Amino acid sequence: MGKMDWSKLISLEYATELLLKNAIFRGICENVPLSEALGRVAFEDMAALIDQPPFDRSPLDGYAVSHRDIVAACKESPARLRVTQSIFAGDVPMGPIARGEAAKVMTGSLLPLNATCVVRQEDTDEGEDFVQIFRSHGEYENYCFRGEDFRSGQILTEGGVRLNAVRLGLLAGQGRGSVNVFSRPSMYVLSTGSELLAAETALEPGKIYDSNGILLSSRGQELGARVLSGTILRDDPRELSEAMSSFLSHCDLLVVTGGVSVGAHDYMPQAGEMMKAQTLFHGVAIKPGGAVMALEKDGKLLLGLSGNPFAAYATFELLAVPVLRKLAGEKTYRLLKTKGIMADNFGKSSEIRRFMRARIEGERVFLPGRKHSPGMLSSLANCNCLIDVPAGTPRLRQGDVVDVVLFAMGR
Repeated sequence: MGKMDWSKLISLEYATELLLKNAIFRGICENVPLSEALGRVAFEDMAALIDQPPFDRSPLDGYAVSHRDIVAACKESPARLRVTQSIFAGDVPMGPIARGEAAKVMTGSLLPLNATCVVRQEDTDEGEDFVQIFRSHGEYENYCFRGEDFRSGQILTEGGVRLNAVRLGLLAGQGRGSVNVFSRPSMYVLSTGSELLAAETALEPGKIYDSNGILLSSRGQELGARVLSGTILRDDPRELSEAMSSFLSHCDLLVVTGGVSVGAHDYMPQAGEMMKAQTLFHGVAIKPGGAVMALEKDGKLLLGLSGNPFAAYATFELLAVPVLRKLAGEKTYRLLKTKGIMADNFGKSSEIRRFMRARIEGERVFLPGRKHSPGMLSSLANCNCLIDVPAGTPRLRQGDVVDVVLFAMGR
Protein backbone atom coordinates (compact mmCIF):
# COMPACT_ATOMS: atom_id res chain seq x y z
CA MET A 1 0.00 0.00 0.00
CA GLY A 2 3.01 2.27 0.54
CA LYS A 3 2.64 5.55 2.35
CA MET A 4 -1.01 6.21 3.02
CA ASP A 5 -2.55 8.73 0.62
CA TRP A 6 -5.45 10.15 2.61
CA SER A 7 -6.99 11.77 -0.47
CA LYS A 8 -7.61 8.33 -2.04
CA LEU A 9 -9.14 6.62 0.99
CA ILE A 10 -12.88 5.91 1.10
CA SER A 11 -15.28 7.54 3.54
CA LEU A 12 -16.48 5.87 6.71
CA GLU A 13 -20.02 5.90 5.32
CA TYR A 14 -19.00 4.10 2.12
CA ALA A 15 -16.96 1.55 4.09
CA THR A 16 -20.00 0.90 6.29
CA GLU A 17 -22.23 0.39 3.24
CA LEU A 18 -19.77 -2.12 1.77
CA LEU A 19 -19.69 -4.09 5.00
CA LEU A 20 -23.45 -4.09 5.49
CA LYS A 21 -24.02 -5.06 1.86
CA ASN A 22 -21.80 -8.12 2.34
CA ALA A 23 -23.06 -9.03 5.83
CA ILE A 24 -25.42 -11.95 5.28
CA PHE A 25 -28.22 -12.11 7.83
CA ARG A 26 -29.34 -15.72 8.18
CA GLY A 27 -32.51 -15.15 10.23
CA ILE A 28 -32.47 -18.43 12.18
CA CYS A 29 -35.10 -18.69 14.94
CA GLU A 30 -34.41 -20.10 18.40
CA ASN A 31 -36.78 -20.55 21.31
CA VAL A 32 -35.16 -19.72 24.65
CA PRO A 33 -36.41 -19.31 28.24
CA LEU A 34 -37.03 -15.73 29.30
CA SER A 35 -34.25 -16.13 31.86
CA GLU A 36 -31.79 -16.57 28.97
CA ALA A 37 -33.24 -13.99 26.58
CA LEU A 38 -31.66 -10.78 27.92
CA GLY A 39 -29.95 -8.95 25.06
CA ARG A 40 -31.33 -11.30 22.41
CA VAL A 41 -33.27 -9.92 19.43
CA ALA A 42 -36.98 -10.74 19.16
CA PHE A 43 -37.79 -12.93 16.16
CA GLU A 44 -41.37 -11.63 15.76
CA ASP A 45 -43.89 -9.15 17.08
CA MET A 46 -45.32 -10.25 20.43
CA ALA A 47 -48.76 -9.13 21.53
CA ALA A 48 -50.38 -9.11 24.95
CA LEU A 49 -52.34 -12.27 25.67
CA ILE A 50 -54.40 -10.72 28.48
CA ASP A 51 -55.34 -7.27 29.72
CA GLN A 52 -52.93 -5.72 32.19
CA PRO A 53 -54.01 -5.45 34.90
CA PRO A 54 -56.41 -8.35 34.31
CA PHE A 55 -59.00 -6.89 36.75
CA ASP A 56 -59.93 -3.62 38.45
CA ARG A 57 -57.57 -3.32 41.40
CA SER A 58 -56.47 -1.12 44.27
CA PRO A 59 -53.27 0.92 43.84
CA LEU A 60 -52.76 1.27 47.60
CA ASP A 61 -53.64 0.03 51.09
CA GLY A 62 -56.95 1.50 52.23
CA TYR A 63 -60.72 1.10 51.90
CA ALA A 64 -62.82 0.49 48.80
CA VAL A 65 -66.06 2.47 49.00
CA SER A 66 -68.71 4.15 46.90
CA HIS A 67 -67.73 7.78 46.35
CA ARG A 68 -71.38 8.72 46.92
CA ASP A 69 -71.09 7.68 50.57
CA ILE A 70 -68.27 10.12 51.33
CA VAL A 71 -69.32 13.24 49.38
CA ALA A 72 -69.35 15.42 52.51
CA ALA A 73 -66.58 13.65 54.45
CA CYS A 74 -64.07 15.87 56.27
CA LYS A 75 -62.07 15.83 59.50
CA GLU A 76 -64.74 17.77 61.36
CA SER A 77 -67.53 15.51 60.08
CA PRO A 78 -66.16 12.16 58.94
CA ALA A 79 -68.20 9.60 57.06
CA ARG A 80 -68.74 6.39 59.06
CA LEU A 81 -69.00 3.11 57.09
CA ARG A 82 -69.33 -0.51 58.13
CA VAL A 83 -66.38 -2.71 57.12
CA THR A 84 -67.82 -5.93 55.68
CA GLN A 85 -64.70 -7.69 54.36
CA SER A 86 -60.93 -7.55 53.99
CA ILE A 87 -59.40 -8.29 50.59
CA PHE A 88 -55.70 -9.10 50.23
CA ALA A 89 -53.77 -9.34 46.96
CA GLY A 90 -54.71 -12.68 45.40
CA ASP A 91 -58.05 -12.92 47.24
CA VAL A 92 -61.49 -12.96 45.62
CA PRO A 93 -64.04 -10.56 47.22
CA MET A 94 -66.81 -12.18 49.28
CA GLY A 95 -69.30 -10.18 47.24
CA PRO A 96 -70.22 -6.59 46.28
CA ILE A 97 -70.38 -3.79 48.78
CA ALA A 98 -73.67 -2.05 49.49
CA ARG A 99 -74.23 1.65 50.19
CA GLY A 100 -72.86 2.54 53.60
CA GLU A 101 -70.31 -0.28 53.45
CA ALA A 102 -66.55 -0.44 52.89
CA ALA A 103 -64.06 -3.20 52.10
CA LYS A 104 -60.57 -3.05 53.55
CA VAL A 105 -58.18 -3.58 50.62
CA MET A 106 -54.45 -4.01 50.10
CA THR A 107 -52.27 -2.85 47.22
CA GLY A 108 -52.96 -4.97 44.13
CA SER A 109 -56.14 -6.57 45.45
CA LEU A 110 -59.19 -7.15 43.25
CA LEU A 111 -61.85 -4.51 43.93
CA PRO A 112 -65.40 -5.58 44.86
CA LEU A 113 -68.39 -4.64 42.72
CA ASN A 114 -69.98 -1.23 43.46
CA ALA A 115 -66.68 0.22 44.72
CA THR A 116 -66.00 3.45 42.85
CA CYS A 117 -62.92 4.74 44.67
CA VAL A 118 -60.28 3.75 47.19
CA VAL A 119 -59.51 5.81 50.28
CA ARG A 120 -55.93 5.52 51.46
CA GLN A 121 -55.66 4.35 55.05
CA GLU A 122 -53.92 7.61 56.07
CA ASP A 123 -57.22 9.44 55.39
CA THR A 124 -59.11 7.20 57.83
CA ASP A 125 -59.01 6.10 61.46
CA GLU A 126 -58.05 2.59 60.17
CA GLY A 127 -61.08 1.07 61.85
CA GLU A 128 -61.73 -2.69 61.69
CA ASP A 129 -65.51 -3.07 62.14
CA PHE A 130 -66.37 0.53 61.27
CA VAL A 131 -64.14 3.06 59.59
CA GLN A 132 -64.23 6.85 59.73
CA ILE A 133 -63.20 8.61 56.51
CA PHE A 134 -61.88 12.16 56.77
CA ARG A 135 -61.86 13.28 53.11
CA SER A 136 -64.24 13.16 50.17
CA HIS A 137 -63.13 11.46 46.94
CA GLY A 138 -64.18 11.75 43.33
CA GLU A 139 -65.46 8.86 41.26
CA TYR A 140 -62.63 6.42 40.39
CA GLU A 141 -60.05 8.28 42.49
CA ASN A 142 -57.23 5.89 43.49
CA TYR A 143 -58.71 3.27 41.16
CA CYS A 144 -56.82 1.07 38.66
CA PHE A 145 -58.95 -0.15 35.76
CA ARG A 146 -58.63 -3.47 34.03
CA GLY A 147 -56.44 -2.99 30.94
CA GLU A 148 -55.23 0.39 32.18
CA ASP A 149 -51.61 -0.47 31.28
CA PHE A 150 -52.39 -2.25 28.02
CA ARG A 151 -55.09 -4.36 26.39
CA SER A 152 -55.02 -7.89 25.05
CA GLY A 153 -53.73 -7.85 21.47
CA GLN A 154 -51.56 -4.77 21.92
CA ILE A 155 -47.99 -5.23 20.63
CA LEU A 156 -45.60 -5.36 23.60
CA THR A 157 -42.36 -5.74 21.67
CA GLU A 158 -41.62 -5.75 17.96
CA GLY A 159 -39.56 -8.22 16.02
CA GLY A 160 -36.02 -7.01 15.42
CA VAL A 161 -35.79 -5.26 18.81
CA ARG A 162 -33.39 -6.23 21.59
CA LEU A 163 -35.06 -7.68 24.66
CA ASN A 164 -34.11 -5.65 27.72
CA ALA A 165 -35.21 -6.17 31.32
CA VAL A 166 -38.43 -4.17 30.90
CA ARG A 167 -39.53 -6.00 27.75
CA LEU A 168 -38.83 -9.34 29.41
CA GLY A 169 -40.81 -8.22 32.44
CA LEU A 170 -43.77 -7.38 30.21
CA LEU A 171 -43.65 -10.81 28.60
CA ALA A 172 -43.32 -12.55 31.97
CA GLY A 173 -46.42 -10.66 33.17
CA GLN A 174 -48.31 -12.34 30.33
CA GLY A 175 -47.44 -15.80 31.57
CA ARG A 176 -44.84 -16.44 28.89
CA GLY A 177 -41.97 -18.71 29.90
CA SER A 178 -40.03 -18.60 26.64
CA VAL A 179 -39.60 -16.41 23.58
CA ASN A 180 -38.58 -16.78 19.94
CA VAL A 181 -35.36 -14.93 19.16
CA PHE A 182 -32.85 -14.76 16.34
CA SER A 183 -29.75 -16.90 16.69
CA ARG A 184 -26.72 -14.99 17.89
CA PRO A 185 -24.01 -14.04 15.37
CA SER A 186 -20.64 -15.65 16.02
CA MET A 187 -17.41 -13.69 16.16
CA TYR A 188 -13.75 -14.63 16.54
CA VAL A 189 -10.91 -12.27 17.46
CA LEU A 190 -7.30 -12.84 16.39
CA SER A 191 -4.50 -10.69 17.76
CA THR A 192 -1.36 -10.55 15.60
CA GLY A 193 2.14 -9.45 16.50
CA SER A 194 5.32 -11.20 17.52
CA GLU A 195 5.53 -8.75 20.42
CA LEU A 196 2.34 -10.07 22.06
CA LEU A 197 2.20 -12.38 25.07
CA ALA A 198 -0.70 -14.24 26.57
CA ALA A 199 -1.83 -13.43 30.10
CA GLU A 200 -0.07 -15.00 33.09
CA THR A 201 3.22 -15.56 31.26
CA ALA A 202 6.50 -13.96 32.25
CA LEU A 203 6.93 -10.52 30.67
CA GLU A 204 9.98 -10.52 28.41
CA PRO A 205 12.02 -7.52 27.17
CA GLY A 206 10.32 -5.84 24.20
CA LYS A 207 7.08 -7.77 24.72
CA ILE A 208 3.60 -6.64 25.79
CA TYR A 209 0.51 -8.49 26.94
CA ASP A 210 -2.37 -8.78 24.49
CA SER A 211 -5.30 -6.57 25.49
CA ASN A 212 -7.13 -6.34 22.16
CA GLY A 213 -8.32 -9.93 22.28
CA ILE A 214 -10.30 -9.57 25.49
CA LEU A 215 -11.19 -5.92 24.73
CA LEU A 216 -12.99 -6.69 21.48
CA SER A 217 -14.27 -10.12 22.52
CA SER A 218 -15.92 -8.52 25.54
CA ARG A 219 -17.44 -5.76 23.41
CA GLY A 220 -18.88 -8.41 21.11
CA GLN A 221 -20.37 -10.23 24.10
CA GLU A 222 -21.93 -6.97 25.33
CA LEU A 223 -23.72 -6.80 21.99
CA GLY A 224 -25.03 -10.35 22.29
CA ALA A 225 -22.60 -12.07 19.93
CA ARG A 226 -21.43 -15.62 20.52
CA VAL A 227 -17.72 -14.95 20.85
CA LEU A 228 -15.19 -17.71 20.37
CA SER A 229 -11.96 -17.53 22.37
CA GLY A 230 -9.20 -15.29 21.02
CA THR A 231 -5.83 -16.40 19.65
CA ILE A 232 -2.43 -14.69 19.32
CA LEU A 233 -0.50 -15.14 16.06
CA ARG A 234 3.08 -14.28 15.09
CA ASP A 235 3.95 -11.90 12.25
CA ASP A 236 4.03 -14.59 9.59
CA PRO A 237 1.88 -14.23 6.43
CA ARG A 238 1.42 -17.95 5.81
CA GLU A 239 0.51 -18.71 9.43
CA LEU A 240 -1.86 -15.76 9.41
CA SER A 241 -3.48 -16.82 6.12
CA GLU A 242 -4.05 -20.38 7.29
CA ALA A 243 -5.46 -19.28 10.65
CA MET A 244 -7.80 -16.71 9.09
CA SER A 245 -9.14 -19.25 6.58
CA SER A 246 -9.78 -21.78 9.33
CA PHE A 247 -11.41 -19.41 11.82
CA LEU A 248 -13.48 -17.61 9.17
CA SER A 249 -15.17 -20.89 8.23
CA HIS A 250 -16.50 -21.21 11.79
CA CYS A 251 -17.85 -17.73 12.46
CA ASP A 252 -19.91 -14.92 10.91
CA LEU A 253 -17.36 -12.19 11.56
CA LEU A 254 -13.60 -12.54 12.04
CA VAL A 255 -11.82 -9.57 13.61
CA VAL A 256 -8.03 -9.38 13.35
CA THR A 257 -5.96 -6.70 15.09
CA GLY A 258 -2.51 -5.66 13.92
CA GLY A 259 -0.65 -6.01 10.64
CA VAL A 260 -2.90 -3.73 8.55
CA SER A 261 -0.71 -0.65 8.14
CA VAL A 262 2.32 0.02 5.91
CA GLY A 263 5.16 -1.39 8.01
CA ALA A 264 7.59 -4.12 6.97
CA HIS A 265 5.79 -6.73 9.12
CA ASP A 266 2.23 -5.67 8.30
CA TYR A 267 1.20 -8.86 6.54
CA MET A 268 -2.59 -8.65 6.51
CA PRO A 269 -2.87 -7.59 2.82
CA GLN A 270 -0.51 -10.40 1.78
CA ALA A 271 -2.34 -12.95 3.94
CA GLY A 272 -5.64 -11.87 2.42
CA GLU A 273 -4.29 -12.53 -1.08
CA MET A 274 -2.94 -15.92 -0.02
CA MET A 275 -6.35 -17.00 1.28
CA LYS A 276 -7.96 -15.78 -1.97
CA ALA A 277 -10.31 -13.38 -0.20
CA GLN A 278 -11.91 -10.38 -1.89
CA THR A 279 -10.67 -7.04 -0.55
CA LEU A 280 -13.66 -4.76 0.03
CA PHE A 281 -11.48 -1.86 1.10
CA HIS A 282 -8.11 -1.06 2.66
CA GLY A 283 -7.99 2.36 4.22
CA VAL A 284 -10.72 4.69 5.47
CA ALA A 285 -10.30 8.45 5.74
CA ILE A 286 -10.46 8.65 9.54
CA LYS A 287 -8.13 8.83 12.51
CA PRO A 288 -7.32 6.78 14.46
CA GLY A 289 -7.20 3.41 12.72
CA GLY A 290 -7.44 4.64 9.12
CA ALA A 291 -5.52 1.63 7.77
CA VAL A 292 -8.49 -0.63 8.55
CA MET A 293 -9.25 -3.24 5.91
CA ALA A 294 -12.16 -5.55 5.12
CA LEU A 295 -12.14 -8.89 3.31
CA GLU A 296 -14.95 -11.16 2.16
CA LYS A 297 -14.78 -14.87 1.46
CA ASP A 298 -17.56 -17.43 1.01
CA GLY A 299 -20.19 -15.06 2.38
CA LYS A 300 -18.17 -14.30 5.55
CA LEU A 301 -16.56 -11.02 6.60
CA LEU A 302 -13.10 -10.34 7.98
CA LEU A 303 -12.27 -6.98 9.48
CA GLY A 304 -8.61 -6.05 10.02
CA LEU A 305 -8.04 -3.35 12.64
CA SER A 306 -5.09 -1.45 14.04
CA GLY A 307 -3.07 -3.07 16.79
CA ASN A 308 -3.28 0.12 18.89
CA PRO A 309 -5.96 -0.52 21.53
CA PHE A 310 -8.01 2.68 21.22
CA ALA A 311 -7.73 2.71 17.44
CA ALA A 312 -8.93 -0.90 17.39
CA TYR A 313 -11.84 -0.11 19.72
CA ALA A 314 -12.92 3.02 17.82
CA THR A 315 -12.93 1.34 14.40
CA PHE A 316 -14.67 -1.72 15.91
CA GLU A 317 -17.40 0.56 17.24
CA LEU A 318 -17.74 2.42 13.94
CA LEU A 319 -17.57 -0.55 11.55
CA ALA A 320 -17.98 -3.89 13.33
CA VAL A 321 -20.85 -2.96 15.65
CA PRO A 322 -23.32 -2.12 12.84
CA VAL A 323 -22.42 -5.46 11.19
CA LEU A 324 -22.97 -7.41 14.43
CA ARG A 325 -26.30 -5.68 15.00
CA LYS A 326 -27.47 -6.55 11.48
CA LEU A 327 -26.31 -10.15 11.86
CA ALA A 328 -28.18 -10.35 15.18
CA GLY A 329 -31.46 -9.43 13.45
CA GLU A 330 -31.89 -5.86 14.72
CA LYS A 331 -34.06 -3.80 12.40
CA THR A 332 -32.16 -0.64 13.37
CA TYR A 333 -28.41 -1.15 13.22
CA ARG A 334 -26.91 2.15 12.06
CA LEU A 335 -24.66 4.25 14.28
CA LEU A 336 -26.47 6.06 17.08
CA LYS A 337 -25.80 9.79 16.70
CA THR A 338 -26.68 12.96 18.57
CA LYS A 339 -25.44 16.52 19.13
CA GLY A 340 -23.47 17.70 22.13
CA ILE A 341 -21.87 20.83 23.53
CA MET A 342 -18.17 20.78 24.34
CA ALA A 343 -17.47 21.19 28.05
CA ASP A 344 -13.70 21.28 27.45
CA ASN A 345 -11.17 22.63 24.96
CA PHE A 346 -9.20 20.48 22.52
CA GLY A 347 -6.16 22.39 21.34
CA LYS A 348 -5.33 20.44 18.19
CA SER A 349 -6.76 21.00 14.72
CA SER A 350 -7.99 18.02 12.68
CA GLU A 351 -6.78 17.89 9.09
CA ILE A 352 -8.29 14.40 8.76
CA ARG A 353 -11.70 13.35 10.09
CA ARG A 354 -11.03 12.40 13.68
CA PHE A 355 -12.92 10.39 16.27
CA MET A 356 -12.18 11.28 19.89
CA ARG A 357 -13.18 9.38 23.02
CA ALA A 358 -15.48 11.32 25.34
CA ARG A 359 -18.33 11.16 27.82
CA ILE A 360 -21.70 12.80 27.19
CA GLU A 361 -23.88 13.77 30.14
CA GLY A 362 -27.10 15.42 29.07
CA GLU A 363 -25.94 17.78 26.31
CA ARG A 364 -22.43 18.37 27.66
CA VAL A 365 -19.49 16.46 26.24
CA PHE A 366 -16.42 15.95 28.41
CA LEU A 367 -12.93 14.91 27.32
CA PRO A 368 -10.95 12.42 29.46
CA GLY A 369 -7.88 14.55 30.18
CA ARG A 370 -4.98 14.60 27.75
CA LYS A 371 -4.54 10.90 26.98
CA HIS A 372 -5.74 10.84 23.36
CA SER A 373 -3.04 8.66 21.79
CA PRO A 374 -4.44 5.67 19.79
CA GLY A 375 -2.26 3.36 21.89
CA MET A 376 -3.71 4.55 25.22
CA LEU A 377 -6.60 2.62 26.70
CA SER A 378 -7.02 3.89 30.27
CA SER A 379 -8.73 7.15 29.27
CA LEU A 380 -11.45 5.17 27.45
CA ALA A 381 -12.66 3.46 30.62
CA ASN A 382 -15.30 6.04 31.58
CA CYS A 383 -16.30 7.09 28.07
CA ASN A 384 -19.64 6.42 26.40
CA CYS A 385 -19.25 8.07 23.01
CA LEU A 386 -16.97 9.29 20.24
CA ILE A 387 -16.82 12.89 19.01
CA ASP A 388 -16.98 12.99 15.21
CA VAL A 389 -14.66 15.84 14.18
CA PRO A 390 -14.86 16.67 10.44
CA ALA A 391 -11.70 17.09 8.37
CA GLY A 392 -10.43 20.67 8.39
CA THR A 393 -11.84 21.47 11.83
CA PRO A 394 -9.75 23.94 13.86
CA ARG A 395 -9.30 23.60 17.59
CA LEU A 396 -12.42 22.69 19.52
CA ARG A 397 -13.51 25.20 22.13
CA GLN A 398 -15.78 24.99 25.12
CA GLY A 399 -19.32 25.67 23.93
CA ASP A 400 -18.82 24.32 20.40
CA VAL A 401 -21.61 22.10 19.11
CA VAL A 402 -20.24 18.72 18.00
CA ASP A 403 -21.55 15.51 16.44
CA VAL A 404 -21.43 12.54 18.77
CA VAL A 405 -21.56 8.80 18.06
CA LEU A 406 -23.01 6.97 21.06
CA PHE A 407 -21.66 3.57 22.01
CA ALA A 408 -24.30 1.01 21.07
CA MET A 409 -26.08 -0.69 23.93
CA GLY A 410 -26.43 -4.43 24.03
CA ARG A 411 -27.43 -6.34 27.13
